[in-house]
Amino acid sequence: MSSSPSRSPITSHVLDSSLGKPAKEVRVVLQIGVSDKSGNIEFHDLTSGSTDNDGRCSNLLEPGSVVAAGIYKVIFKTQEYFEETKRDCFYPFVEISFHLSEPNEHYHIPLLISPYSYTTYRGS
Repeated sequence: MSSSPSRSPITSHVLDSSLGKPAKEVRVVLQIGVSDKSGNIEFHDLTSGSTDNDGRCSNLLEPGSVVAAGIYKVIFKTQEYFEETKRDCFYPFVEISFHLSEPNEHYHIPLLISPYSYTTYRGS
């Protein structure tokens, strides 16, 4: 799964499994974790974006960007999405932390959401 210079090295895709459709206009924030001397991790914003009409957020980072190995977090602002679609939700946001071990690989983080559940996995 090497990263292509024509795409962001970290991408995501959000699907609304309760509707069977892509979740468009979900705000996505990418953060990097920084460890202190005690081993505690503090996260700092790197960039943000929103999903497109197909539920994809493919432009978090510039195509061909090089990212360092480390701990990252993607935050999906799900409450805003469900409010826009006039539905309640139990999870106002979803945070997915992941270890980026191979900087030359592409990391894709899919998220399946419904008002009361979510699922994720490492995509390709």
